[in-house]
Amino acid sequence: MRTLVTGATGLLGSHIVESLAAKGHYVRALARTTSDVSHLETTGAEIVYGNIEDFDSLRPAVEGVDLVFHAAARVMPGWGAWPDYESCIIRGTVNVLRASADAGISRFLQISSLSVYGEAFSTGVFANESTPCEIAFKPDNYYDCAKLEAEKAAFEFHNSGRLQVSAIRPGWVYGPRDRLLADRLARQLQMPIVMWPGRANPRVPLIFASDVADCAILAATSDRAAGQAYNVAPPYEVRLRDFAAVMARALGRPEPKLSVPFSMAYVVCAVSEAWARLRRAEEMPFLTRSGLRSLNSEMLVDASKAREELGWEPAVSVEEGVKLYVSWLRSQGRK
Repeated sequence: MRTLVTGATGLLGSHIVESLAAKGHYVRALARTTSDVSHLETTGAEIVYGNIEDFDSLRPAVEGVDLVFHAAARVMPGWGAWPDYESCIIRGTVNVLRASADAGISRFLQISSLSVYGEAFSTGVFANESTPCEIAFKPDNYYDCAKLEAEKAAFEFHNSGRLQVSAIRPGWVYGPRDRLLADRLARQLQMPIVMWPGRANPRVPLIFASDVADCAILAATSDRAAGQAYNVAPPYEVRLRDFAAVMARALGRPEPKLSVPFSMAYVVCAVSEAWARLRRAEEMPFLTRSGLRSLNSEMLVDASKAREELGWEPAVSVEEGVKLYVSWLRSQGRK
């Protein structure tokens, strides 16, 4: 099978490339000219350069391909302007869909997100694929809103008969090459004094990147999955502070036991954001109010559909996943 992976230098995209290559598939990896492709060069994938925001650059990428895994996205939750999310996530997705349909590609896998459930997580009920997706349009949720609109666009292509589309909605993905969740947690745990904001210990859908990649491949290649969306989350309970404790032990650091009031942490995050804006920083600051809120919010997810219809089961436990991440971190020269 000839495949194209967009966002191939990112966390999930790079693991999809690895999984496809390990299964013997031909893999073409789309990367921007400014991206670091050093890891991709070790996978045996054909690297092509383009930008999902530039439709014409996608034509060579999709030529001769059977299946597209669309993982490219702007992943800076709670940070940045709406036009940037709209251009990359929504219009970029439509560009990839159009190019794929024009090329006669048979299957398309849209990488969505559990964040599309939005307000549902405030109800305390486990969200499944039939749960309504309702999101308040505000800066904290720009990423969530854009991912929902991109998923809708993908299924519009499916419903109109232009492409056979499936989608997966991963939870909090972590693993080697993680530049967000695990990276920030590891950096926090390596500080001289580690303090946790507030006293909450929410249940969160943490899932190792290779497990998500395996589910993506199953969804993209199953006839039953055409036109379907699948939640991707572990079948067991994971609590955030427990995950931090596992990470601390793997790093040889003390478990975070000190807490600071949530209100104090909120002020610190607000100052961090203000300083970043004064510097006109393009990258998301280390401390953000959106990130802080996510540390105190539960995300309850029912992922049984993927297990029942696709036969998917996560293979990597939290303990094993953290060890793999820390091993990779140390291979990058970070203690």
